[in-house]
Amino acid sequence: MKNDLTSENGPSLSPITDTRRLRALHQTGLLDAPAEEAFDRATRLATRIVGTPVALVSLVDETRQFLLSQTGVDPARLGSRETPLSHSFCRHVVENDDTFRVADARQDLRVANNGAVKDMDVIAYLGVPLRSVEGDVLGSFCVIGHEPRVWSDEDHETLLDLAAGVEAEIRLRRQTNLAQHEHDVFRAILDQMPVGVALAEAGTGRLVDINSTARSFMGLGSDETGDLNRPDMHAFDSAGRLYSHDALPLNRAALHNEVITAEEVTIRQPGRRPHELLISARRIESDPPLAVATLLNVTERKRAEREAHESTARLAHFHEVTRDGILELDATDCVRYFNSVLRERVHGAFGAQLADALMGANFWQAFPHFKGTDIETAFRSARATSRPQTADFMGYDDRILEARLFPENGTLLIYLRDVTDERTLAQAREMLAREMNHRVKNLFAMMSGLIGMTARHAASPDAMAKGLRARINALARAHDLVSPTATLETGFRGEVDFAELIHAILAPYSNAQDPRLVLTGPAVVLNQAGATNFALVLHELATNAVKYGALAHEGAKLDLSWQIEAGDEGAVLAFDWRETGCPTRDEPPQPTGFGNRLIDMTIHGQLRGEYGTEWPSDGFLAHIRVPMELIKG
Repeated sequence: MKNDLTSENGPSLSPITDTRRLRALHQTGLLDAPAEEAFDRATRLATRIVGTPVALVSLVDETRQFLLSQTGVDPARLGSRETPLSHSFCRHVVENDDTFRVADARQDLRVANNGAVKDMDVIAYLGVPLRSVEGDVLGSFCVIGHEPRVWSDEDHETLLDLAAGVEAEIRLRRQTNLAQHEHDVFRAILDQMPVGVALAEAGTGRLVDINSTARSFMGLGSDETGDLNRPDMHAFDSAGRLYSHDALPLNRAALHNEVITAEEVTIRQPGRRPHELLISARRIESDPPLAVATLLNVTERKRAEREAHESTARLAHFHEVTRDGILELDATDCVRYFNSVLRERVHGAFGAQLADALMGANFWQAFPHFKGTDIETAFRSARATSRPQTADFMGYDDRILEARLFPENGTLLIYLRDVTDERTLAQAREMLAREMNHRVKNLFAMMSGLIGMTARHAASPDAMAKGLRARINALARAHDLVSPTATLETGFRGEVDFAELIHAILAPYSNAQDPRLVLTGPAVVLNQAGATNFALVLHELATNAVKYGALAHEGAKLDLSWQIEAGDEGAVLAFDWRETGCPTRDEPPQPTGFGNRLIDMTIHGQLRGEYGTEWPSDGFLAHIRVPMELIKG
């Protein structure tokens, strides 16, 4: 049988490097194997029958020939049991897939330059293929002479007969090696499985094999024999009863042909944590008959189930001891759960009959008076948006109840809390805030009056009074925005929109429709400190713009822009005050007045920010960068 190996482009590929042949060769497990009598007997017999001094069983891989057996080789000429392919005649048997005959190697151009001629005194050579079951040539069975010889047909037939026995032995070794490899692979897979596996003899229950996972469950080392009847190992059923030996699931399957499915078993051993297992067992068709059991470790799952049960019990206890009424509705608004607090409320408002019949009842049929109220609106919004909702309503005892609705996976969990006292306290706080705002405004007005009085006696009263009064008024406008007069309707904000603050500061000098004014930026909410400090800065910039800049000239433009940027230590508010279209000047002014120093101190000292200015010929540009963490509302 000859294998015609060609590449896709046509040239022949050497059988020496054929991957299928090499795979079959390595599967024999005979490369580099020690000498064996089965093969040595064949080479000794060949030398006696054919009458040659040397006989070899040679296996050829991609770089060498390995002499599995050798008879008559001079040890002085061959230092090891292999030679490179440069010293191999057997390679020609593999490459030609046929018998290779050489009468006188010194005169044969095919092998005259082969290293074996000189180094090993190979003159006459007759070799026949040793093939795998698939027909691949693994090597050669050959005889060698040190003198020229013409090989007869009888020599050839004799060698073929002897080679057949060697070939059969090689094939047997390969099948044995493959079977062992498959067993090893199967064993490795079995031991890697997270499920324990145990085998027992049918009829006797004797344990014959277990995998490493089952060994772990039983506390066995890798070299210990498994024994389900160990005195230090106890197995308990789901009711906590101790198993007898014959009652174990694997033994019941082995002894009585019982089929066991997912039986709960707990294994206890001294010094080890208990293992909770689900064991299934049954007989299997095999020779001899066996019973097999699988052991699934559910210890962690059981622990998680117990913890979940305990957590549920704690939550149920909390639901019962809380002062809130709790109600759970399913996707159709039918009652799935309500606690004792809610039962008492329903009992007090509607009587024992409704309280006893509430479980499973439709909420709207049980409480039709809630239709058309804020409660129904909150219900619909929670269902539609899957977001929590809140609504207040008056209870039967004129107490204010707050309903907090939490939707989740179709259900609706409702907490009812008595907030009457909280609402009363909130109203009192609102009244206090209103009074506080009123007094603060009075304080600002008083300060303004005092400044006016002081100005009449100062060296330059008008300048001082005008400047100080404007600054205090800017602070007052910021305060009005941050803390508006508190009423039950408006409440206390404590924060202000940045754009709203800008409009308030610029209101005395411009209005929102002023074509000279352009505001660009996202919504930014300032806290009280941010609004107060920015009010001072904006006032100083606006004052300069009114005196000398964009707000003093009809054709000029005041462009205010801001954005949130990423800084090295967090978000930064980047604000630019840009004035353009002013009358051109030859040189920029030198800002050394109090207003500029006030801006610089406020930005750097109060807000830990950065402040810079530019003076183009037709205007003015101020850059302000302030950390958001200090000003964000």
